[in-house]
Amino acid sequence: MKSDGPKKLSTVLAAVKAESLTELVEADLTGCYIGDLLSDVLAHAKPGMLWVTIQAHRNVVSAASMKDISAVLITCGRKPEPAVVAEAEENGVVLLSTPLTTYEAGAKLWEAGLQ
Repeated sequence: MKSDGPKKLSTVLAAVKAESLTELVEADLTGCYIGDLLSDVLAHAKPGMLWVTIQAHRNVVSAASMKDISAVLITCGRKPEPAVVAEAEENGVVLLSTPLTTYEAGAKLWEAGLQ
């Protein structure tokens, strides 16, 4: 789904109670894509988007890197293994975690103007 204009990553982080798992790099988010099926994300997510998923494995880093996704928000309090976080750092992928469910995070992001 596309936003009406870029939103700062730092602006939406507070809305979803996100914790940064990698070095936080400020970014202009062009929209949000919510999905757990990697092939769907690869087919439809656009560069600059925030990807919201429950997945926390290394393939998330690969897909985010391939699609030039600005950040990945992992829901339900899940956190990837340290090796996955290290790989994300190496590839410049920002990983975030929120205790919210995917549904709750999506609603909060919408309210924050990331549409």
